[in-house]
Formats: sequence, C-alpha cells, structure tokens
Amino acid sequence: MAGKIRDKNETMDMDQLFSSGYIIELETGKYLSGYNKKSIRSSPLERAIRFRSKQQAAECISQHLCYVGLEAWICEILWVLLSHKYELEGLAEYWTGTVFSDQFQSAVTFTTYREAERYQKVHNLENTSMIEQQCFRREQMVIAA
Repeated sequence: MAGKIRDKNETMDMDQLFSSGYIIELETGKYLSGYNKKSIRSSPLERAIRFRSKQQAAECISQHLCYVGLEAWICEILWVLLSHKYELEGLAEYWTGTVFSDQFQSAVTFTTYREAERYQKVHNLENTSMIEQQCFRREQMVIAA
C-alpha cells in the first residue's frame, strides 16, 4: 500500500494530497496563491498555486505578474528523504545517495511519494529517514520595464 495513509475507513494517496510540480515564490517563504488585475496574493507553501510544468509557471509570471521590479522564483516541489534528526532535534539533514548532509541542493529528489518510498525501502532507510516535500528554486524571473 505504497504512498497511502489509512484513517479508519478512508485511504489517502499522498501524491494526490500533496502533488509535486512547480510554484512561484514571490519572497522568501511566500508563494503565489492568487492574482487578479489589481493585486497578487501570497501564502505559505501549502496554499500555493501549483503548475504542472516550469513553462506554465513562467507563462503565468509573464501574463499576470507584470509589475516592474518584481522578482519571482520558479520553484520545483519534490520529495526528499530527511534524517530522523530533523524530527527529533530540528536538524535538517538530506539523503545525498551515500550519506545524510545539511547540503540542501545535494539531496536526492523524487517526483512522487511512491518513488521516494520505494527508494527508502530498497536502501534500508526506513528506520533512519522520513519522506517530506521540499521547495527547490530553479529559475529567477525579473520583470523589467
């Protein structure tokens, strides 16, 4: 039953509940959650608008976020393996393929929860790691005059 959480009579698919994809970061820790002709709304990661491709996110920026000087990042949401130290001590250490490291950009990443779960099992990391989504900055977009 990979990628599912059971709650009495209900089963939830982690990949449907927390989809991967792309989002737009407007400032550190604040992501695009809505827009209209007069305003832009930002929110925490959980409520950000998700895009299926990097190209869709870039098109949204160029079509709807045309404020001169606006700096936006196109970010990719991926699954990673974190050491249990994160949960116990608050120390974020990411699985790099050989060891746990605090080097965020060196983390082995997965596009689905199921993929991360399979990898975790195959490499016997179930007792030393947990699966979590993280936001990786991929491309900065600056709106010019």
